[in-house]
Amino acid sequence: MEEREAILEVRGLRKWFGGVHALDGVDLEIYDGEILGIIGPNGSGKTTLFNVVAGVHKPTGGSVTWMGEDITGKSAESMAGRGIIRTFQQAMAFEDLTVRDNVGIACQHRPRSVLADQEYEGLANPEEIIEFVGLSEFADEKATNLGFGNLRRLGVGIAIGGHPQLLMADEPAAGLNDNETADLSRLIESIRERGVTVAVIDHDMNMMMNICDRLVVLDFGQKIAEGDPSEVRNDPKVLEVYLGEDLAAAAD
Repeated sequence: MEEREAILEVRGLRKWFGGVHALDGVDLEIYDGEILGIIGPNGSGKTTLFNVVAGVHKPTGGSVTWMGEDITGKSAESMAGRGIIRTFQQAMAFEDLTVRDNVGIACQHRPRSVLADQEYEGLANPEEIIEFVGLSEFADEKATNLGFGNLRRLGVGIAIGGHPQLLMADEPAAGLNDNETADLSRLIESIRERGVTVAVIDHDMNMMMNICDRLVVLDFGQKIAEGDPSEVRNDPKVLEVYLGEDLAAAAD
């Protein structure tokens, strides 16, 4: 991968919940324009990492730097105002509102400080976003009536409505079938093509191997490996610790 600027840097990040060290000294960088994958077994600290970076949790120690600014411990609202926006493992939407209204609310509450002078590559209003995520035919459908795959797409559309510069997607393929996962992979790649940097957590190793430029591997709150997918797939420590044949068999 060509050399890129690190827009986000994490140094010695720690998050403790009582005696549980969910993050225990994690260092990583996210580079402008890449798709970074965060993988690891359940309980390895992946979602906690997203929560701390996105301002959902305050860290116990360490630092988070965004475009040269120390943003350690700032609120989720403050992070969103800087263009750091995350999705959650659960599909989040206002169930009784239509697809159009859900995306419209996200656009209406878009932080004015985020990309205020840019057209965001043609995704400036709800209709454009709904078309981009493939939900135009469901624009007037209530979220509660959507199938699970389309509800996942809506969640991505809501996040895009906030104009992320860094989109952090937490298990977006969870519960999807193979065709839905393939569609989601193309959507994530399209988001990157629009100029958005993406960090993604998921357990679907085929998807992660195919769409990610780099992978960071966590285990028990620590980073145990980092590199391009082919390096990580063949890392003896990664294979031994938890992924085994599932990772070795993932797509080339």
